[in-house]
Amino acid sequence: MTSQMASIDGEKFWQYSVSRYATGDIAPLALLLQDQHGVNVNVLLLVCWCLENNVIINLPQLTTVIEAAAKSESALKIHRDKRKLANPKNPIKGQSPNIANSKSSKSSDKSVEAYELLKDQELALERQQQEAIVEAFGKLDVHVMSAQLSGDGTRILNASIAAFINAYSLRENSEARSLVSQLVGQLP
Repeated sequence: MTSQMASIDGEKFWQYSVSRYATGDIAPLALLLQDQHGVNVNVLLLVCWCLENNVIINLPQLTTVIEAAAKSESALKIHRDKRKLANPKNPIKGQSPNIANSKSSKSSDKSVEAYELLKDQELALERQQQEAIVEAFGKLDVHVMSAQLSGDGTRILNASIAAFINAYSLRENSEARSLVSQLVGQLP
């Protein structure tokens, strides 16, 4: 088995992430893993990239990447919660849906604009977090492995997924493992 050093370009990884996130059920599965199991979606997308590119990232290396992402995670989470509260499709807390829906069109337009601005800001924060992830990844001794087939011609499981499951303590969580499996099944 031969290997070469793996490298990742920040812009290409961003484009990869946007593309994968919009594929099939990847977004809703990733959000369930984020909201219910504490998974960082950007780290999850990096693992997906590793799987698709025959890159093996082990547990200590993935932990380094997670630590790089963690530096911006609390600010991102606060902003994400603020955006969710500002969603104009959700009724305002304490108001019935009929009262919330009876607001003027002008007010509704401002709510939509404010929400869109918050979404754009969140994407900028996500991109900054990805830059930290790519920088941390670039400092690691991570290798691309030649594609290996098992005796029956199927691909051998990439150990990066095991590192991911262990890094987020999902080993004993059958629901989370099922979500990860469904998500990985959506990759080309």
